[in-house]
Amino acid sequence: MTRLRALWSKVNEPRVIAASHALVYFALFSAGLYALVNPPSTVDHAIGPVAMNLLAGILAAGGAIGVPTALWGTWWLERTAVALVTLALTLYLLVVLGMQYSSDGGNRFLQAATILGLLVLHFPVRWHRVRQRPWDPDRPRTS
Repeated sequence: MTRLRALWSKVNEPRVIAASHALVYFALFSAGLYALVNPPSTVDHAIGPVAMNLLAGILAAGGAIGVPTALWGTWWLERTAVALVTLALTLYLLVVLGMQYSSDGGNRFLQAATILGLLVLHFPVRWHRVRQRPWDPDRPRTS
C-alpha cells in the first residue's frame, strides 16, 4: 500500500484529472496497437491496409506519448500526443462517415457520435491546458 501511495504522490496535480487523461490515452493506445495486429475488417476494406495501419499507428503513438506525459505533467510533449490522437480520431471519423454514406445498409452514426464526442469533449479541453503552458498549466498566459 505504501508503494501505491508513493506512486500516486508522483502523479501531477490534480491527480484525478491527470489519471483520467492517462486512462483515455491508454485506451486509445491499446485500441491502436490492437488495430495494428487485428485491423477492423470493415475499415480495412474501406481504406486499405496501408491507410489502416497508418491510422492505427498514429493513434497508438499518440496514446503511448500521452500516458506518461499526462501523468507526469510534461505539458510541452503532451501537445504532440493531443495532436496525434486528434488527427487519428478525425481521420477515423471521416472514414466512418464515408462508410455510412457509401454503404447500402448499416448504421454507423453511433460509432461516429462516440468518436465526435471524444474529439469535442476531451481533446479541446486537454489542448487548452497544454497549448501555451509548456511547463505548468496554472502559469499565467503570455500573449
